[in-house]
Parts: sequence; C-alpha cells; structure tokens
Amino acid sequence: MSSEDTSTFVWLFQSWRRCMSNQSPDGIVTDQCKAMQNAIEIIFPNTRHRWCLWHIMKKIPEKLQGYSQYKGIKCELKKLVYESVNVIDFESGWSQFLMKYELENNEWLGTLYEDRSRWVSAYFKSNFWAEMSTTQ
Repeated sequence: MSSEDTSTFVWLFQSWRRCMSNQSPDGIVTDQCKAMQNAIEIIFPNTRHRWCLWHIMKKIPEKLQGYSQYKGIKCELKKLVYESVNVIDFESGWSQFLMKYELENNEWLGTLYEDRSRWVSAYFKSNFWAEMSTTQ
C-alpha cells in the first residue's frame, strides 16, 4: 500500500470483504493504527476489534523505563494485564497500580486505559480468539 490512511484501509477492507462473499470477520486483531481502526468501524461495524497485546507490551520499556521503579512497574503491569480474572479485578488493580507508582499523569497509560476493552483480555474473555496476535 502506498499510504496507510483511513481511505486506503477502507478500500482494502472492502476488497477483502468482497473476496469473502461479503462476509465480515467475527473478530480482527491489529496493532494500534488509528487509520485502520477507523476503517474497521466503517467497513466491519459489527466485527469485534481488539489490539495485539504483544505490540502494547513491547512498548513498556520505551514508555516507562525512565521511572526509578521501572522493574516493579513492568512486573506489576504485566501481572495486572495477564492475570486479571475479570473486569472488576482489572479496574481495581489498575487504580492501585497507578497510585502505588504515582503514574496517574502518565499520558501513555491514560490513553491505554481509555481503550482497555481492546487489549485487556478480561474485557473480551467471552469471545474466542485462539490466542491470536498480529505477529502471527
């Protein structure tokens, strides 16, 4: 593709859907590309769209390594994301995590939290994903 804007992804997904007898996928896993997200909402409005957790977790060093308690932050964030049994556990744990490490004003974590239903498994456990990630 020559550009990765919403209109290009709209064209791509329309073409894909035509090749699939006009059937939309039940679910789709992508990275955090906003243009792709916009196109999915337009072309596949009933498709469950989630983000690849691997891509998000890969950004932890880049986004959080500057904190003095980085090792603890990284460990607890992973535990919170991978081990939250349900939404209530995650929500409660997230608040405690932010307060413990004084991360309430971290912009990256704030943005992630806004879209938590796209990447935290506790929010989409009722859907079958076969442990898929965009790296596959």
